[in-house]
Amino acid sequence: MERSTAILLALAAYLLALLGLAWFAKTRTRDAAGFYLGGRTLGPWVAALAANASSSSAWSLVGVSGFACREGLAALWLLPGCLGGFLLNWLVVAPRLRAATGEAITLTEFLAGPPGTPGRSAVAIVASVLTLGCLCTYVAAQMQAAGPPFVRAFATTAANGIVLGAAVTIAYTLLGGYLAVSITDTLQGLVMVLVAVVVPAAAVLHFGGVAGFVDAVGRVPAPSFTTAFGGREGLVAVGFALGLCGIGLGYPGQPHAVNKYMGMAPGASMAVARTVGIAWAVVLYTGMVVLGLAARAAWGVAAADSEAVLYLASERLFPPLVDGLVLAAVLAAIMSTVDSQLLVCASCVTHDLRLGRGPFGLLAAPRVTVLVVGGLATTGALLLPQRVFDRVLFAWAALGSAFGPLLLVRLCRGPVRPGWALTSIAIGGLGAIAGSFFTVLGPGFADRVLSWAAAGWVAWTGNRRASRA
Repeated sequence: MERSTAILLALAAYLLALLGLAWFAKTRTRDAAGFYLGGRTLGPWVAALAANASSSSAWSLVGVSGFACREGLAALWLLPGCLGGFLLNWLVVAPRLRAATGEAITLTEFLAGPPGTPGRSAVAIVASVLTLGCLCTYVAAQMQAAGPPFVRAFATTAANGIVLGAAVTIAYTLLGGYLAVSITDTLQGLVMVLVAVVVPAAAVLHFGGVAGFVDAVGRVPAPSFTTAFGGREGLVAVGFALGLCGIGLGYPGQPHAVNKYMGMAPGASMAVARTVGIAWAVVLYTGMVVLGLAARAAWGVAAADSEAVLYLASERLFPPLVDGLVLAAVLAAIMSTVDSQLLVCASCVTHDLRLGRGPFGLLAAPRVTVLVVGGLATTGALLLPQRVFDRVLFAWAALGSAFGPLLLVRLCRGPVRPGWALTSIAIGGLGAIAGSFFTVLGPGFADRVLSWAAAGWVAWTGNRRASRA
């Protein structure tokens, strides 16, 4: 069997399985509330895997392994950042948010407060507009990541891969809404973590074991590859490390991930979900860093090709059917993030902003919104060239700084006065966007750390003022 045929069969089976699960979810989605939040019926395993897969995009496989391939041991700073974010979400955000959600269906609605809250409309409008702008950028970056694996596997154009991945994702999100997204994300999370175990393990075995792997990494002919800061010194080195660790601060502010906590069943075991979620993250991100280091040591991948190391390792280490699974894993990472983001966009437009409601039934408006946003993001993916790592972290930082500090203060300290809440969102989101253009101590520090800290101070002050009122 030819390599392209074997990959196609593996990929087709995976995509058909996704559509089948979505059709099952469609039979259980009967109203708009079910489309947005699934009736709050998620069990611990589904909630854990769906939440993690939603927050771990193509960047978690392609971007992390590519970054480790370029930067060497300095990429280890990603681990406290990413794993710290999962710990923050599962230990602090998840249990409190599930208990405090009340009747709120979206993160925006929870942050804005119940009907009648002063300033509620302003918070909802600003939060929704910021969410739509960031998520459209994020979705376009994810869809663009579907192109390269198709080029390598089938000698076709990147546009064909982008369109196919987008079409399947939009289709199953349209069919079953939140339940379809959560169930398919569970499968996708399993595929992702399987690849994060199998491919790095095979890469280490390529050197004869752990000792051979460590020795090979130490012999990479680039002096900065085996340094803690990638050759950076002084304050620049500090800014580099803090910028990568600051990725973790963004996790509580990702609406497409935290809404899985809101959808957990009241009786679902948080301890089980927490254990599954944290273990999954440790395996995935550690595996991708190991793979990036191994690929550079084994094949001397150039910096320009660093985001292709997962595909390169798969081609060189596995037969075609397994290679097809790796391609499916990249698509899984893309789809599991995109589907949740499309759903959040639909809820922003039709629930938070209450636009587009008409005489065609409660489910028509969110489905049309999913279709429109998906179409716009696909167009952007076809037209906008940029590294996946960079564009994803740009949107990640804006969402994380806008919503994360306010959410944490609300959950841990109580209400925040409306004006301060609105200011926190604006300072966090706009500060992250500005910080991505005007760097301080290197990329990542201003947009992920300084903007988050400024928004957190505002939210904290607003909480203290509210407690005194």
